[in-house]
Amino acid sequence: MTEPILPPLKPIPIKDRISVAHVEKGNIDVLDGAFVVVDKNGVRTHIPVGGLVCIMLEPGTCSPHTRG
Repeated sequence: MTEPILPPLKPIPIKDRISVAHVEKGNIDVLDGAFVVVDKNGVRTHIPVGGLVCIMLEPGTCSPHTRG
């Protein structure tokens, strides 16, 4: 049996997370299991969801679940 390359992942404690991230006027996309915000110029910004407590979607933000 081979050893795993990386140690098992552990959740980040709430006290060590960023409390809130605000996303405004962009599209939320999912890329390789991570959230990515795409702005009107096509610039992609990764959202560290494992280190967040809450993501606030402001007006003008679309997610795959709100498109329709």
